[in-house]
Amino acid sequence: MAGRFNVVIPAYQAKETLGRCLKGLIDGGVDRQQIIVVDDGSPDESGQIAKAAGVTVIRNETSLRPAKARNRGVELCQEEIVVFVDADVVPHPEAAQRLVAAFDDPSISAVFGSYDDKPEAPSVVSRYRNLLHFHVHQNTDPEAETFWTGLGAVRRNRFSEVGELDSDWENIEDVEFGLRLRAAGDRIRLIPEAQGSHLKDWTLGSMFKTDLFGRAVPWTRLIQAGRMPPSTLNGSMQHRLSALCVLGLLFAVFGALWAPMLLLLALIFVCLFIGINAKFLAVLYRAGGLRLAIGALPFHAIHYVAALLGYAKVRLGA
Repeated sequence: MAGRFNVVIPAYQAKETLGRCLKGLIDGGVDRQQIIVVDDGSPDESGQIAKAAGVTVIRNETSLRPAKARNRGVELCQEEIVVFVDADVVPHPEAAQRLVAAFDDPSISAVFGSYDDKPEAPSVVSRYRNLLHFHVHQNTDPEAETFWTGLGAVRRNRFSEVGELDSDWENIEDVEFGLRLRAAGDRIRLIPEAQGSHLKDWTLGSMFKTDLFGRAVPWTRLIQAGRMPPSTLNGSMQHRLSALCVLGLLFAVFGALWAPMLLLLALIFVCLFIGINAKFLAVLYRAGGLRLAIGALPFHAIHYVAALLGYAKVRLGA
């Protein structure tokens, strides 16, 4: 697979995962000379690990954060296609090839893949959060409205012409970039078969913080600005109904302190929530049996609590 594309990997405190990420790419046939690791001011051995793997390494003396790190990596790219990979993602052997092959269609400007359904982190919250991403990307229209840099690729000329990644939209800078591409008339394609294993070990706190401040708040701002269709990815009707069920459940449980009969209404909302999310619960069941499917339900509800709070925060101008 030599030539035609470069791989850009931003790395910050990635010593636990970067080596496996690079090995996944190299084992999949990517030439070391095609890979550029941006050591984003890491205080750990991330840069040394990349150098030991024989790939190109550039270092930021202080952390510029992922958007600017990726932009700097693209500046060194010589090939027509840039493949982005997160340092905590291990691409499947055929992932890069599948992404790059999509550019045989000259109308396509960018593509992205998906996490796989076998996350390694053992905790329920980690398995839940990574499988949620897998489920959303596996059940989304291939003609995408957004972009994803966790495992995605873009034509280098379009990346420069549209205006690279905007660090003002940190955490969803790739989504915002994809919206600019689509506004310019470009096609973005989701390739669900191009997958990678996500190695991140989530906690309830990191999940809630990410879902609230890193996803819901900027996502709502994009919708409020008229730049993103409300039905995109996590804004689909299923997700909106799920959020309403969680909101109704919270009101019913709180109201039951004065009117215990409202507990019956709370049970109805729980049943509706389960029914609406039956396909996702089936994914959880296949991955970890009934224990995971049931154990993940509270985290899924908390995911929507974060979404509701983020929506309210933006709408109320807080």
